[in-house]
Amino acid sequence: MGYLRLLRQRDVLVLWLSETLSALGDRFFTLALMWTAWARFGAPAMGIVVIVESVPHLLVGAFGRRLLARFVAFRALAAVEAVQVLVVGAMPWLQDSIGLLGVVLVIAAVGTADAITGPSLGALVPEAAPVGQAKEITGLMALTGNATWVLGPGAAACLLAVLPAERLFLLDALTFAVSACAFVWLARRVVVRPAPGRVPDEDASAVGAPRARDVLRRHPRLGAAIGLNIVGEFFAAVATVGIPIWLTTRLHAGASAYGVVITAMGVGAVAGNLLAGHLPTPKRFTRAYCLVWAARGALLVVFAFTQGLGQVVAVTAVAGALSPAAAILLGTEVATLPVPERARLMAADIAGLHTAGMGSMLVIPALVAAAPVLGFVAGGAATVLAGALAWGAIALTGRRQAVAEPDEDRLLVRT
Repeated sequence: MGYLRLLRQRDVLVLWLSETLSALGDRFFTLALMWTAWARFGAPAMGIVVIVESVPHLLVGAFGRRLLARFVAFRALAAVEAVQVLVVGAMPWLQDSIGLLGVVLVIAAVGTADAITGPSLGALVPEAAPVGQAKEITGLMALTGNATWVLGPGAAACLLAVLPAERLFLLDALTFAVSACAFVWLARRVVVRPAPGRVPDEDASAVGAPRARDVLRRHPRLGAAIGLNIVGEFFAAVATVGIPIWLTTRLHAGASAYGVVITAMGVGAVAGNLLAGHLPTPKRFTRAYCLVWAARGALLVVFAFTQGLGQVVAVTAVAGALSPAAAILLGTEVATLPVPERARLMAADIAGLHTAGMGSMLVIPALVAAAPVLGFVAGGAATVLAGALAWGAIALTGRRQAVAEPDEDRLLVRT
Protein backbone atom coordinates (compact mmCIF):
# COMPACT_ATOMS: atom_id res chain seq x y z
CA MET A 1 0.00 0.00 0.00
CA GLY A 2 1.53 3.35 -1.09
CA TYR A 3 1.24 6.66 0.70
CA LEU A 4 -1.67 7.86 -1.49
CA ARG A 5 -3.65 4.69 -0.89
CA LEU A 6 -2.92 4.91 2.81
CA LEU A 7 -4.22 8.49 2.87
CA ARG A 8 -7.58 7.24 1.64
CA GLN A 9 -8.05 5.87 5.16
CA ARG A 10 -9.87 8.67 6.97
CA ASP A 11 -8.08 8.14 10.29
CA VAL A 12 -4.69 8.29 8.60
CA LEU A 13 -5.65 11.39 6.61
CA VAL A 14 -6.80 13.28 9.72
CA LEU A 15 -3.66 12.30 11.63
CA TRP A 16 -1.35 13.20 8.74
CA LEU A 17 -2.96 16.61 8.09
CA SER A 18 -2.89 17.55 11.77
CA GLU A 19 0.75 16.48 12.11
CA THR A 20 1.74 18.39 8.97
CA LEU A 21 0.22 21.56 10.39
CA SER A 22 1.78 20.85 13.77
CA ALA A 23 5.23 20.39 12.24
CA LEU A 24 4.89 23.70 10.39
CA GLY A 25 3.71 25.32 13.60
CA ASP A 26 6.79 24.01 15.42
CA ARG A 27 9.00 25.64 12.78
CA PHE A 28 7.13 28.92 13.28
CA PHE A 29 7.43 28.67 17.06
CA THR A 30 11.18 27.98 16.94
CA LEU A 31 11.81 30.88 14.58
CA ALA A 32 9.65 33.30 16.57
CA LEU A 33 11.22 32.24 19.86
CA MET A 34 14.77 32.52 18.57
CA TRP A 35 14.06 35.92 17.07
CA THR A 36 12.45 37.13 20.30
CA ALA A 37 15.36 35.84 22.38
CA TRP A 38 17.90 37.51 20.11
CA ALA A 39 16.04 40.84 19.84
CA ARG A 40 15.29 41.22 23.54
CA PHE A 41 18.07 39.42 25.40
CA GLY A 42 21.00 38.94 22.99
CA ALA A 43 22.94 35.95 21.66
CA PRO A 44 23.44 34.12 25.02
CA ALA A 45 19.67 33.82 25.37
CA MET A 46 19.54 31.81 22.13
CA GLY A 47 21.83 29.20 23.67
CA ILE A 48 19.67 29.13 26.79
CA VAL A 49 16.61 28.47 24.61
CA VAL A 50 18.24 25.43 23.01
CA ILE A 51 19.44 23.97 26.32
CA VAL A 52 16.17 24.51 28.22
CA GLU A 53 14.16 22.98 25.39
CA SER A 54 16.29 19.82 25.54
CA VAL A 55 16.20 19.30 29.32
CA PRO A 56 12.59 17.97 29.50
CA HIS A 57 13.39 15.37 26.84
CA LEU A 58 16.31 14.14 28.94
CA LEU A 59 14.27 14.01 32.14
CA VAL A 60 11.24 12.30 30.60
CA GLY A 61 13.46 9.84 28.75
CA ALA A 62 15.41 8.95 31.90
CA PHE A 63 12.84 9.16 34.70
CA GLY A 64 9.39 9.72 33.22
CA ARG A 65 8.13 6.23 32.47
CA ARG A 66 5.03 6.51 34.69
CA LEU A 67 4.31 10.04 33.48
CA LEU A 68 4.64 8.91 29.89
CA ALA A 69 2.35 5.92 30.45
CA ARG A 70 -0.48 8.29 31.43
CA PHE A 71 -0.42 10.01 28.03
CA VAL A 72 -0.22 7.09 25.59
CA ALA A 73 -3.80 7.79 24.46
CA PHE A 74 -5.21 10.24 21.94
CA ARG A 75 -7.60 11.86 24.43
CA ALA A 76 -4.77 12.55 26.89
CA LEU A 77 -2.65 14.02 24.08
CA ALA A 78 -5.56 16.29 23.14
CA ALA A 79 -5.42 17.77 26.65
CA VAL A 80 -1.67 18.39 26.27
CA GLU A 81 -2.28 20.19 22.96
CA ALA A 82 -5.04 22.30 24.53
CA VAL A 83 -2.68 23.49 27.27
CA GLN A 84 -0.13 24.49 24.64
CA VAL A 85 -2.79 26.53 22.84
CA LEU A 86 -3.10 28.69 25.96
CA VAL A 87 0.62 28.93 26.69
CA VAL A 88 1.83 29.66 23.15
CA GLY A 89 -1.18 31.80 22.24
CA ALA A 90 -0.49 34.12 25.17
CA MET A 91 3.12 34.79 24.14
CA PRO A 92 2.47 37.90 21.99
CA TRP A 93 0.99 39.64 25.04
CA LEU A 94 3.28 38.18 27.69
CA GLN A 95 6.73 38.48 26.11
CA ASP A 96 7.13 42.17 26.98
CA SER A 97 6.33 41.64 30.66
CA ILE A 98 7.62 38.20 31.68
CA GLY A 99 11.34 38.77 31.08
CA LEU A 100 13.97 36.14 30.34
CA LEU A 101 12.90 33.94 33.27
CA GLY A 102 9.34 33.90 31.98
CA VAL A 103 10.51 32.98 28.49
CA VAL A 104 12.57 30.14 29.97
CA LEU A 105 9.52 28.85 31.86
CA VAL A 106 7.43 28.93 28.67
CA ILE A 107 10.13 27.02 26.82
CA ALA A 108 10.30 24.48 29.64
CA ALA A 109 6.52 24.01 29.54
CA VAL A 110 6.41 23.59 25.76
CA GLY A 111 9.48 21.35 25.87
CA THR A 112 7.86 19.13 28.50
CA ALA A 113 4.71 18.86 26.41
CA ASP A 114 6.80 17.96 23.37
CA ALA A 115 8.76 15.37 25.38
CA ILE A 116 5.45 13.72 26.29
CA THR A 117 3.71 14.08 22.93
CA GLY A 118 6.62 12.93 20.74
CA PRO A 119 7.05 9.33 21.99
CA SER A 120 3.38 8.91 22.94
CA LEU A 121 2.11 9.91 19.51
CA GLY A 122 4.89 7.94 17.82
CA ALA A 123 3.71 4.84 19.67
CA LEU A 124 0.08 5.44 18.65
CA VAL A 125 0.69 6.22 14.97
CA PRO A 126 0.82 2.55 13.80
CA GLU A 127 -2.54 1.93 15.49
CA ALA A 128 -4.24 4.35 13.06
CA ALA A 129 -3.15 2.32 10.02
CA PRO A 130 -4.55 -1.02 8.84
CA VAL A 131 -2.80 -4.08 10.24
CA GLY A 132 0.47 -4.76 8.45
CA GLN A 133 0.99 -1.16 7.29
CA ALA A 134 3.40 -0.01 10.01
CA LYS A 135 6.20 0.73 7.54
CA GLU A 136 3.97 2.78 5.28
CA ILE A 137 2.51 4.97 8.02
CA THR A 138 5.94 5.35 9.64
CA GLY A 139 7.30 6.58 6.32
CA LEU A 140 4.33 8.87 5.77
CA MET A 141 4.79 10.56 9.13
CA ALA A 142 8.52 10.84 8.53
CA LEU A 143 7.77 12.45 5.16
CA THR A 144 5.94 15.20 7.02
CA GLY A 145 9.11 16.00 8.96
CA ASN A 146 11.27 15.83 5.82
CA ALA A 147 8.97 18.12 3.83
CA THR A 148 8.42 20.70 6.57
CA TRP A 149 12.17 20.78 7.24
CA VAL A 150 12.52 22.12 3.67
CA LEU A 151 9.31 24.15 3.42
CA GLY A 152 9.00 25.41 7.00
CA PRO A 153 11.76 28.06 7.00
CA GLY A 154 10.66 29.33 3.58
CA ALA A 155 7.03 29.57 4.69
CA ALA A 156 8.09 31.37 7.86
CA ALA A 157 10.21 33.81 5.84
CA CYS A 158 7.25 34.60 3.58
CA LEU A 159 5.01 35.19 6.59
CA LEU A 160 7.61 37.42 8.26
CA ALA A 161 7.55 39.61 5.17
CA VAL A 162 3.97 40.59 5.98
CA LEU A 163 3.61 39.79 9.70
CA PRO A 164 5.58 40.66 12.84
CA ALA A 165 7.44 37.75 14.41
CA GLU A 166 5.08 37.74 17.39
CA ARG A 167 2.16 36.67 15.18
CA LEU A 168 3.91 33.39 14.46
CA PHE A 169 3.10 32.38 18.03
CA LEU A 170 -0.60 32.72 17.21
CA LEU A 171 -0.21 30.57 14.11
CA ASP A 172 1.51 27.91 16.18
CA ALA A 173 -1.29 28.07 18.77
CA LEU A 174 -3.77 27.54 15.94
CA THR A 175 -1.95 24.37 14.84
CA PHE A 176 -2.08 23.08 18.41
CA ALA A 177 -5.84 23.67 18.43
CA VAL A 178 -6.20 21.70 15.18
CA SER A 179 -4.14 18.85 16.65
CA ALA A 180 -6.27 18.81 19.81
CA CYS A 181 -9.46 18.48 17.75
CA ALA A 182 -7.90 15.76 15.60
CA PHE A 183 -6.81 13.79 18.66
CA VAL A 184 -10.30 13.99 20.19
CA TRP A 185 -11.74 12.68 16.93
CA LEU A 186 -9.15 9.89 16.69
CA ALA A 187 -9.77 8.88 20.31
CA ARG A 188 -13.30 7.85 19.31
CA ARG A 189 -12.22 5.90 16.23
CA VAL A 190 -8.79 4.33 16.81
CA VAL A 191 -8.71 1.27 19.06
CA VAL A 192 -5.30 0.46 20.52
CA ARG A 193 -4.52 -3.19 19.90
CA PRO A 194 -3.87 -5.16 23.12
CA ALA A 195 -0.29 -6.03 23.99
CA PRO A 196 0.51 -9.60 23.01
CA GLY A 197 1.86 -12.11 25.49
CA ARG A 198 0.30 -10.54 28.60
CA VAL A 199 0.69 -12.79 31.62
CA PRO A 200 -2.52 -12.74 33.74
CA ASP A 201 -0.81 -12.18 37.08
CA GLU A 202 1.77 -9.74 35.74
CA ASP A 203 2.03 -6.39 37.49
CA ALA A 204 -0.16 -3.98 35.52
CA SER A 205 2.13 -1.05 36.24
CA ALA A 206 5.07 -2.91 34.71
CA VAL A 207 3.06 -3.52 31.52
CA GLY A 208 1.73 0.03 31.19
CA ALA A 209 4.92 1.76 32.34
CA PRO A 210 7.81 -0.56 31.40
CA ARG A 211 11.38 0.29 32.29
CA ALA A 212 13.58 1.08 29.32
CA ARG A 213 16.29 -1.34 30.45
CA ASP A 214 13.74 -4.16 30.72
CA VAL A 215 12.48 -3.49 27.20
CA LEU A 216 16.02 -3.33 25.85
CA ARG A 217 16.89 -6.57 27.63
CA ARG A 218 13.97 -8.32 25.95
CA HIS A 219 14.82 -6.82 22.55
CA PRO A 220 18.62 -6.61 22.26
CA ARG A 221 18.49 -5.98 18.50
CA LEU A 222 16.56 -2.78 19.07
CA GLY A 223 18.89 -1.80 21.89
CA ALA A 224 21.90 -2.06 19.59
CA ALA A 225 20.04 -0.22 16.81
CA ILE A 226 19.06 2.66 19.11
CA GLY A 227 22.63 2.86 20.39
CA LEU A 228 23.86 3.05 16.80
CA ASN A 229 21.27 5.74 16.06
CA ILE A 230 22.51 7.88 18.95
CA VAL A 231 26.20 7.43 18.12
CA GLY A 232 25.52 8.03 14.44
CA GLU A 233 23.65 11.27 15.08
CA PHE A 234 26.51 12.44 17.30
CA PHE A 235 28.93 12.18 14.38
CA ALA A 236 26.35 13.43 11.89
CA ALA A 237 26.95 16.83 13.48
CA VAL A 238 30.21 16.85 11.51
CA ALA A 239 28.15 17.59 8.40
CA THR A 240 25.88 20.08 10.16
CA VAL A 241 28.85 22.11 11.38
CA GLY A 242 31.30 21.24 8.65
CA ILE A 243 29.37 22.03 5.49
CA PRO A 244 29.38 25.85 5.90
CA ILE A 245 33.01 25.70 7.03
CA TRP A 246 33.95 23.58 4.02
CA LEU A 247 32.11 25.83 1.57
CA THR A 248 33.74 29.01 2.84
CA THR A 249 37.28 27.85 3.61
CA ARG A 250 37.85 25.19 0.93
CA LEU A 251 35.58 26.20 -1.96
CA HIS A 252 35.44 29.97 -1.21
CA ALA A 253 31.69 29.91 -1.75
CA GLY A 254 29.06 32.08 -0.10
CA ALA A 255 25.64 31.87 1.49
CA SER A 256 23.89 31.12 -1.80
CA ALA A 257 25.98 27.96 -2.22
CA TYR A 258 25.07 26.92 1.31
CA GLY A 259 21.40 27.38 0.44
CA VAL A 260 21.82 25.16 -2.63
CA VAL A 261 23.48 22.42 -0.56
CA ILE A 262 20.83 22.49 2.16
CA THR A 263 18.08 22.39 -0.47
CA ALA A 264 19.75 19.39 -2.11
CA MET A 265 19.89 17.65 1.25
CA GLY A 266 16.18 18.32 1.82
CA VAL A 267 15.21 17.15 -1.66
CA GLY A 268 17.31 14.03 -1.12
CA ALA A 269 15.52 13.38 2.18
CA VAL A 270 12.10 13.59 0.53
CA ALA A 271 13.20 11.36 -2.35
CA GLY A 272 14.79 8.87 0.03
CA ASN A 273 11.62 8.74 2.09
CA LEU A 274 9.45 8.06 -0.95
CA LEU A 275 11.78 5.30 -2.09
CA ALA A 276 12.24 3.65 1.32
CA GLY A 277 8.53 3.86 2.08
CA HIS A 278 7.59 1.95 -1.05
CA LEU A 279 10.32 -0.70 -1.08
CA PRO A 280 9.62 -4.11 0.52
CA THR A 281 10.60 -4.38 4.17
CA PRO A 282 14.03 -6.04 4.44
CA LYS A 283 13.92 -9.55 5.86
CA ARG A 284 16.94 -8.81 8.04
CA PHE A 285 16.42 -5.54 9.86
CA THR A 286 19.81 -5.64 11.57
CA ARG A 287 21.85 -5.94 8.41
CA ALA A 288 19.88 -3.31 6.52
CA TYR A 289 19.95 -0.79 9.37
CA CYS A 290 23.67 -1.17 10.08
CA LEU A 291 24.50 -0.95 6.36
CA VAL A 292 22.54 2.30 6.00
CA TRP A 293 24.48 3.85 8.88
CA ALA A 294 27.78 2.53 7.52
CA ALA A 295 26.93 4.13 4.17
CA ARG A 296 26.19 7.44 5.91
CA GLY A 297 29.59 7.24 7.57
CA ALA A 298 31.29 6.43 4.26
CA LEU A 299 29.69 9.51 2.70
CA LEU A 300 31.22 11.69 5.41
CA VAL A 301 34.63 10.33 4.41
CA VAL A 302 33.85 10.94 0.73
CA PHE A 303 32.85 14.52 1.55
CA ALA A 304 36.40 15.19 2.74
CA PHE A 305 37.60 14.72 -0.86
CA THR A 306 35.01 16.86 -2.67
CA GLN A 307 36.55 19.60 -4.78
CA GLY A 308 33.60 21.48 -6.22
CA LEU A 309 30.08 22.59 -5.44
CA GLY A 310 28.59 19.95 -7.74
CA GLN A 311 30.33 17.17 -5.85
CA VAL A 312 29.22 18.60 -2.50
CA VAL A 313 25.61 18.79 -3.72
CA ALA A 314 25.72 15.19 -4.96
CA VAL A 315 27.16 13.80 -1.71
CA THR A 316 24.77 15.73 0.53
CA ALA A 317 21.76 14.71 -1.58
CA VAL A 318 22.64 11.03 -1.22
CA ALA A 319 23.31 11.51 2.50
CA GLY A 320 19.93 13.21 2.83
CA ALA A 321 18.25 10.23 1.15
CA LEU A 322 19.82 7.75 3.59
CA SER A 323 18.59 9.58 6.70
CA PRO A 324 14.86 8.78 6.28
CA ALA A 325 15.75 5.24 5.21
CA ALA A 326 17.33 4.64 8.60
CA ALA A 327 14.42 6.29 10.42
CA ILE A 328 11.80 4.21 8.58
CA LEU A 329 13.69 0.97 9.23
CA LEU A 330 13.95 1.67 12.96
CA GLY A 331 10.38 2.95 13.26
CA THR A 332 8.98 -0.10 11.50
CA GLU A 333 10.86 -2.44 13.82
CA VAL A 334 9.78 -0.55 16.95
CA ALA A 335 6.16 -0.72 15.73
CA THR A 336 6.21 -4.50 16.24
CA LEU A 337 6.29 -3.94 20.02
CA PRO A 338 3.27 -3.33 22.28
CA VAL A 339 2.29 0.34 22.54
CA PRO A 340 3.71 0.95 26.06
CA GLU A 341 7.07 -0.52 25.07
CA ARG A 342 7.11 1.55 21.87
CA ALA A 343 6.56 4.75 23.82
CA ARG A 344 9.27 3.92 26.34
CA LEU A 345 11.86 3.07 23.69
CA MET A 346 11.00 6.17 21.68
CA ALA A 347 11.39 8.37 24.75
CA ALA A 348 14.77 6.79 25.52
CA ASP A 349 15.86 7.23 21.90
CA ILE A 350 14.81 10.89 21.85
CA ALA A 351 16.60 11.54 25.13
CA GLY A 352 19.72 9.91 23.73
CA LEU A 353 19.51 11.99 20.56
CA HIS A 354 19.23 15.22 22.56
CA THR A 355 22.21 14.16 24.67
CA ALA A 356 24.19 13.36 21.53
CA GLY A 357 23.21 16.66 19.98
CA MET A 358 24.36 18.72 22.96
CA GLY A 359 27.53 16.69 23.37
CA SER A 360 28.45 16.95 19.71
CA MET A 361 28.10 20.72 19.80
CA LEU A 362 30.66 20.85 22.61
CA VAL A 363 33.26 18.79 20.74
CA ILE A 364 32.79 18.76 17.00
CA PRO A 365 32.77 22.47 16.01
CA ALA A 366 36.27 23.06 17.35
CA LEU A 367 37.60 19.89 15.68
CA VAL A 368 36.07 20.62 12.27
CA ALA A 369 37.06 24.30 12.34
CA ALA A 370 40.68 23.40 13.12
CA ALA A 371 40.98 20.51 10.63
CA PRO A 372 37.97 20.07 8.28
CA VAL A 373 39.40 17.10 6.36
CA LEU A 374 40.34 15.26 9.53
CA GLY A 375 36.95 16.05 11.05
CA PHE A 376 34.99 14.55 8.16
CA VAL A 377 37.26 11.49 7.86
CA ALA A 378 37.28 10.82 11.61
CA GLY A 379 33.52 11.30 11.97
CA GLY A 380 32.80 9.08 8.98
CA ALA A 381 35.20 6.33 10.08
CA ALA A 382 33.74 6.36 13.60
CA THR A 383 30.22 6.00 12.15
CA VAL A 384 31.26 3.06 9.96
CA LEU A 385 32.94 1.44 12.96
CA ALA A 386 29.82 1.96 15.08
CA GLY A 387 27.72 0.26 12.39
CA ALA A 388 30.09 -2.71 12.27
CA LEU A 389 30.17 -3.02 16.06
CA ALA A 390 26.37 -2.88 16.31
CA TRP A 391 26.04 -5.55 13.64
CA GLY A 392 28.58 -7.75 15.42
CA ALA A 393 26.94 -7.26 18.81
CA ILE A 394 23.52 -8.21 17.46
CA ALA A 395 24.92 -11.25 15.66
CA LEU A 396 26.67 -12.39 18.84
CA THR A 397 23.49 -11.95 20.88
CA GLY A 398 21.56 -13.96 18.31
CA ARG A 399 24.04 -16.85 18.52
CA ARG A 400 23.85 -16.88 22.31
CA GLN A 401 20.06 -16.99 22.19
CA ALA A 402 20.19 -19.80 19.62
CA VAL A 403 22.48 -21.80 21.91
CA ALA A 404 20.37 -21.09 25.00
CA GLU A 405 17.05 -22.15 23.44
CA PRO A 406 17.99 -25.81 22.78
CA ASP A 407 19.28 -26.06 26.36
CA GLU A 408 15.95 -24.80 27.65
CA ASP A 409 14.10 -27.29 25.43
CA ARG A 410 16.17 -30.20 26.78
CA LEU A 411 15.47 -29.03 30.31
CA LEU A 412 11.73 -28.98 29.62
CA VAL A 413 11.87 -32.50 28.17
CA ARG A 414 13.59 -33.81 31.32
CA THR A 415 10.98 -32.26 33.58
